[in-house]
Amino acid sequence: MSTLNAEQTRAVEYAGPARHLLVLAGAGTGKTTTIVQRVAHLVRGGTKPERILLLTFSRRAAKEMRGRLAAALGPVTDRLTIGTFHSFCWEVISRIPKTFGVQAATVIDRDDATSLVTLARSERVERSEKDFPKAAQIGDWMSYARNCMLPLADYLAEFTEVPDEWAARVVAIADAYTAKKRERHYIDYDDMLELLVRGLEKSEALRTQMKALYGHILVDEMQDTNPVQWRLLDLLRDPAQLYCVGDDAQSIYAFRGADFRNVHAFRERVADAEVLKLTENYRSTQEILDVSNWLLARSPLQYDKELRAARGRGSKPRLLDFASKFDEAAWLANDLRVRHEAGANWHDHMILVRTAWSAKSIEAALVEADIPYTFIGGTSFLQAAHVKDVLSLLRASLNRLDELAWVRYLTLWPKVGDVKAGKVVRALADAPDASVFDVLMKELRGRDEIAEAVHLATAYAATPSAAIGAVCQNLDSLLSTRYDRWEARKSDLKLLAQLGEKYSSLREFVETFTLDPISNSEAAKSSEEDTVTLITVHSAKGTEAPVCYVAQAQAGLYPHTRSLGDLDREEEERRILYVALTRAQHELILTRAGDESVNIFQFGSTARAVGEGYFLEELPGEIVDVTHMGFGGTKSALDALKDLDDEIGW
Repeated sequence: MSTLNAEQTRAVEYAGPARHLLVLAGAGTGKTTTIVQRVAHLVRGGTKPERILLLTFSRRAAKEMRGRLAAALGPVTDRLTIGTFHSFCWEVISRIPKTFGVQAATVIDRDDATSLVTLARSERVERSEKDFPKAAQIGDWMSYARNCMLPLADYLAEFTEVPDEWAARVVAIADAYTAKKRERHYIDYDDMLELLVRGLEKSEALRTQMKALYGHILVDEMQDTNPVQWRLLDLLRDPAQLYCVGDDAQSIYAFRGADFRNVHAFRERVADAEVLKLTENYRSTQEILDVSNWLLARSPLQYDKELRAARGRGSKPRLLDFASKFDEAAWLANDLRVRHEAGANWHDHMILVRTAWSAKSIEAALVEADIPYTFIGGTSFLQAAHVKDVLSLLRASLNRLDELAWVRYLTLWPKVGDVKAGKVVRALADAPDASVFDVLMKELRGRDEIAEAVHLATAYAATPSAAIGAVCQNLDSLLSTRYDRWEARKSDLKLLAQLGEKYSSLREFVETFTLDPISNSEAAKSSEEDTVTLITVHSAKGTEAPVCYVAQAQAGLYPHTRSLGDLDREEEERRILYVALTRAQHELILTRAGDESVNIFQFGSTARAVGEGYFLEELPGEIVDVTHMGFGGTKSALDALKDLDDEIGW
């Protein structure tokens, strides 16, 4: 067992008096170690592994925990249930598909769901209606409403400014989307949780049986849970004991429906519950923690958390002011170059940005300086077009009714357009007893290569890596004509084949990676290349680096202007900055540019009165060294003109 500090030991060995426990774990305090050792402690104490359910939010986190537990407990780990919320729910649903009416269903991802919304929207919105909400926006509203367990009409009325005459049509589009899903046997991402929750609510027999399965339910990253996930835990607990680990100060996913109160008001929501804290930080020096502690202490929400550095003291964080974002970006590139030439690895450096869009000037400077970097913006590796092309073929081979997959695959081929692809899809649906191969050969005479790739996917379905390898080789000449830098893109397909090695069937592989897509950050971590990491703060949770630059830390971004006037949103913005600050291990450097700062007073006195307007406005000099930089990222002689201006003062 890893050596635990006093706080961790108390949390790992907790045996009452309360039935349920929340471990409030500050950044870098050993959250994963604590929850893993809690599971090991339970098993060693006599709890049957089958009685333990461990839920988290990403496949990577689940894999890491399983690996650590295997090292601690050995083969008995295989008897534990460990997975994401969505994979757990789908595992339950797929074992009793008749109960949920999802026999022979195909899991679709966000992009496919948006495509289906587009079809429903096109039937109800004229092309001339340019201002009507786009499919992606409607899909987001639908998802948010479902995760918050609200009727879409109520959500639109309460949280959006959609006119009443449009709201009814948006609801009609959502209803049509649901009907199209049902017709095509599709299950989307949000169905996973909702189906199981609704099933548990409706069926006492199912609820009784599910509640009897587990004695201990452990939840990682509790601050990211949304109302549906909370409802699931509520339905499964008692007699099962909840053991939740999270940090209210790192709750930054409200846009996905995450409910900050699930952690911050845990004791009010769960009867017979206790809260323990982890405050000893193993990642950063005390000077870095002083800045993050100062930020939280200014909040009216009373996070009541003061992190202490187990590593002791280090260098004082710096805040650099630049005349423009271009000077700021040039300085960042130059500082990285100087450090690298002095012997530092590129991968020891991380640049954190508020949004992907705000990273553009920095990317340009890195490219100009010939600095290798990996950009991580929270997108999915499986959303790359060429990867989705291959996945569409794999999905089509598994479900002849998967219209979206068939249309994408068929239209890859020259001289096959939407009309022809639609005809093939209808033929597949109209001839359920005929083999897919025969239908393709009949409808696409003289185009044997199209059917051949489908045949390969079907033939190797029991060995996912072989199926992926075979179809990628078959499609190589086709895809190489559609995409530039093909040799570089092919490495993604090799990774896809490697990912398939651990799965026993093609269906299992496709469902797993549609359900929980591998992120670019995960793909980047699998790379051994020495590169600087340029990353959005929302993608940075769980990451760290010896040297961190929090770029563009100016008014208008911390908090973001769109949050001004809304205390809940402003406080989430504070937590976003907190996450950025706590990624640094040895050095923390904040930069900001005057030309990009937004005058918060333009938003009115009401917005100013609600929150701080700019979090770093009163940052004390005792905890941060502030330097005013001139043009080109260095102290400029022209700065003397400012002093002269004050002296003359005409």
